[in-house]
Amino acid sequence: MVRYRVLIPLFLSLFVWQGVADAASISTRVRVLESKVAKQDSKIKQSEYLRRAQDSKIDKSLAKVKVIEKKVDKLLKGEEGVERKSQRADKRYAFP
Repeated sequence: MVRYRVLIPLFLSLFVWQGVADAASISTRVRVLESKVAKQDSKIKQSEYLRRAQDSKIDKSLAKVKVIEKKVDKLLKGEEGVERKSQRADKRYAFP
């Protein structure tokens, strides 16, 4: 009888401690996964910030290029006008 009084609580405590150990293991795994997710989240946010900064820089550069293209077009049109004027001047002195 004394054996059963000792063995039954020992056996039950074994199951209880096994449950506690499983819960602690799960808790540890969850904490590890949460830290990994937090690190990945910070990396994603940082890369998103860098991508947005790069996009805005690209947009500004494209705007500058468009302005330069417009200036070049104006200059080309101006040169065509000068050429036409010089051709007109040459025609004035042409022989009838």
